[in-house]
Amino acid sequence: GGGDPQAGGRPAPGGVNQLEVVVRQATLADADAMGAMWLRAALTGYEGIFPAEAPKPTADGLTERWRRTIADDRTGAAVLVACLPGPDATVVGSVAVAPDREDPTRAILRRLYVDPDHWAQGVGRRLHDAALDRLRRSGQDTVQLWVLEANTRARSMYERWGWRPTDARQAAYPGVDEILYLREL
Repeated sequence: GGGDPQAGGRPAPGGVNQLEVVVRQATLADADAMGAMWLRAALTGYEGIFPAEAPKPTADGLTERWRRTIADDRTGAAVLVACLPGPDATVVGSVAVAPDREDPTRAILRRLYVDPDHWAQGVGRRLHDAALDRLRRSGQDTVQLWVLEANTRARSMYERWGWRPTDARQAAYPGVDEILYLREL
C-alpha cells in the first residue's frame, strides 16, 4: 500500500541535522531487512540489560515476527518503515501499531527500532509521529507500549515525547521487567 512519504533534512531540536528518510507502509519484501535491523538495534540497545544466559534473538526469528505483523489485516493496524532515499531504499527504522484486541479505543505501539548507526538523527521520532497519526485517524483515544525498565535511553525518549509510565509491570525475562507506558492521542 501507499506511503506517508516524509522526506527530512530539517534541523532537529537542538540544531542537530535530521537524517533524510522516507516513511512508508512496510511490505513483506521489507521483512528480511527489518529483521536484520531489529537484531542490530536490540543487541546494541539491550546490551547489559539481559543476563548472559538469556537466549539471543536471531535475524530469522525476528524476520518471521515481522512477516506475521505485516500480514495482520486488522482495521487500524499498520507497520511503517523509515528508508534512506535512493534506489536501494535501505531500511533504517520500523514501528508497528494496532488496535488493542480487548479495548477498541486503545491501541498498542510496538517495535519502534532504529538502526544504531542512525540513532539520534530524528528517525525514531518520525516513525513514532507517523504511527500516532495513523492511530488518530483510526479513532483510538489512547496508545500503550511496553518498555524495558532498565532501558533508560528509550524510557527517557518516550517521556520526552509525552508518554507516561504506569505502575503496571510484566516480566520480559526472569529478572528483566517491562513498564507499561500510556499516551493520550
